[in-house]
Amino acid sequence: MCVLIHPHGPRFPPAGPSSRHPELTMSRYLAPLGFTLAAVWVAVVFVLAGAGH
Repeated sequence: MCVLIHPHGPRFPPAGPSSRHPELTMSRYLAPLGFTLAAVWVAVVFVLAGAGH
């Protein structure tokens, strides 16, 4: 059986978190969480503001 191996390695990097830059992996998850919390906070403020009228 013959297996062809590309001389430059795989085209895509291996999946999974990189051990060299753990802060980049964390920011990937923290940024959407921050946007979600901000959107929820704005929605709560609008609901509370509308309830007073």
